[in-house]
Amino acid sequence: MRVFGIRLALLSFLVLSLSVSAQAQTALRGGYAGRAASTVTGDELIGQTNLWVMEVDFKKPRMISVEITDPKTREKKQEWIWYMAYRAINRTIDRRIDATDTDPQNDYDVQPRRPLFVPAFTLVTSKGANGAAQIVSDTVIPEAEPLIRAREKRELKNSVTVVREIPKLTPVGAKAEEIIYGVAMWRGVDPETDFFTVFMGGFSNGYRVTKGPDDQPLTERRTIMQEFWRPGDRFDQKEIEIRLKGTPEWLYRPDVPKALAAPAKPAEPAAEPKQP
Repeated sequence: MRVFGIRLALLSFLVLSLSVSAQAQTALRGGYAGRAASTVTGDELIGQTNLWVMEVDFKKPRMISVEITDPKTREKKQEWIWYMAYRAINRTIDRRIDATDTDPQNDYDVQPRRPLFVPAFTLVTSKGANGAAQIVSDTVIPEAEPLIRAREKRELKNSVTVVREIPKLTPVGAKAEEIIYGVAMWRGVDPETDFFTVFMGGFSNGYRVTKGPDDQPLTERRTIMQEFWRPGDRFDQKEIEIRLKGTPEWLYRPDVPKALAAPAKPAEPAAEPKQP
């Protein structure tokens, strides 16, 4: 029994140490809990020579109670708004150098404008009571933005005002970094959600074309996927309980049909969230 007790104590200490270590790393990154590094494969570089990939840090999603005005009736009511703050840097990609100097060069034509950074965030919940997953696209919520800015203590651009040319390349370790700070916002997320996934698009121009249904071409775009989980309770929501499930992953995701990506209907008013 004594040996078992010692093992149990050691296991508890290890779990606590890992938790403290994770919290310390999050604190060092300014509260950003996850990082999707700007990694690429050799095959991707060969297949797409103009490939660019951003390094993305993001915080765990948070909830905030916001008074929303109905544009038709002008009626005001409290709604749950979920949001996620992020920052992005256009990192230099380690490319192989062609020493033969045989790549075609054109020094006469005017160089095209830099590509646009146009982010898109989709929150997908686990299957609900009706057996269907909820798909919620991010949207602009003017009433929520000043509250989010005050809470996060930083100017965060929404998914419309953040659109711009991609920043210049910044190598790791550079003293000066051109950083984009933004926020994704969602309305109508099921308050009983316990497992959900956030897909983050627009942080790379990577894509590939595959065969879809009926052998029709299907475009898949390079997207970040991060899974989360939380105990779901519509009457006692605690954003502090939202946790990362695994690490962020780059994958190729088919273009989401507009019908599926439409904003969800607002959720019914609930009790105030317990905010830290």
